[in-house]
Amino acid sequence: MKTGFQTLACLTCFLHPIAIGASAVSSIAIDPIVRRGLVSKGDTSRLRAVFEKARRGEPVTVAAIGGSITAGGRQTQDPANRYIQQVAKWFEGHFPNSKVSFVNAGIGGTNSFYGAMRLQHDVLAKNPDLVVVEWAVNNQAGKDFAESYEGVLRQLLRAPGHIAVIELFFMHKDGENAQMWQEILGRHYGLPMVSFRDALWPELTSGRVQWEDLYADVVHPKDEGHLFAGKLLGELLESVLPETDSTQPVAEIPVPLISDLYESCRFAAYEELKTTANTGWERSADQKFWEGDAHGDAIEFEFTGHALFLGYDFEKEQAPKAVFSIDGGKPQPLKEDAHRRPIASDLRSGTHRLRIEIQRDGTASGPLGKLKVWGVGGAESETSKAAKH
Repeated sequence: MKTGFQTLACLTCFLHPIAIGASAVSSIAIDPIVRRGLVSKGDTSRLRAVFEKARRGEPVTVAAIGGSITAGGRQTQDPANRYIQQVAKWFEGHFPNSKVSFVNAGIGGTNSFYGAMRLQHDVLAKNPDLVVVEWAVNNQAGKDFAESYEGVLRQLLRAPGHIAVIELFFMHKDGENAQMWQEILGRHYGLPMVSFRDALWPELTSGRVQWEDLYADVVHPKDEGHLFAGKLLGELLESVLPETDSTQPVAEIPVPLISDLYESCRFAAYEELKTTANTGWERSADQKFWEGDAHGDAIEFEFTGHALFLGYDFEKEQAPKAVFSIDGGKPQPLKEDAHRRPIASDLRSGTHRLRIEIQRDGTASGPLGKLKVWGVGGAESETSKAAKH
């Protein structure tokens, strides 16, 4: 006998959403699950513009940005099953005269703080027509995370070409995620939103579907989970497809709900990361990090903005202690932060100098591990910047 999700999986090929095998549940059974997953269609004008472009036979690029769920990784045996590839397949099936490309900008262990920093390079530079944003798991459910998430949305919505944006919400095994704030922002900006959690949490809690049917571990969907996420996204696109009025103008972008701090970000990574002063730090062999490990090793960078994002990692074996200071201020300890929040905020507008120095612990013996710096970025509120001038 099939499990609940094996039954659902028969329906996940959304290129043919009407085909229901004899062993599958009826459309009456599946429809409530899909309906629960559609949080809001929002303002469909941007999606309809993408459809019109594809109907004209012009090339279309769909993209996704998020964490390891979007990246897929080892949890998906077939990369073609990842949800963003399925969205690309949907466009190929419905618009055969349009060349469809996809961009998977998922990076494991990252959230919208880093996402706001890398969005320009990893997504906007590819000129996407449609972008799916996925950070309901890697973001925490706090206003500070929502602020950077809003920055991602505003960067996408303000970019040339009227990019269509869809929010996608996955979940932890306990059902927790950051959907509340992200949904509030989605409604503020009139965005289409799809919730994997809303669709399937009642099935999971009732026992009709087992977590292991969908997930490889406590966070990452396996092929079956991605297939169902693709099903939900496909049903959203199907629901908008019949709307043919292409004369409706794209709505103006509303004022920020939280702030515009992460709407303007500058980020330098890897080989682009230049120093303004350096004592003892060296480039890694792969040219991806600045590395320091000896007491007194100091390095300085310049950045611009009201908030500072620093990309760094400590080697686990007897990690060195380090301090940082900004513009010659009081040194502060640089600590590991699994959530990679900004290390400074509420700075004055303009250019700042960041100094990082290694300090040897007096109780430590033997060689220290290295501190690896891989990126420096700044976020600047245009509203605050204008108000101070």
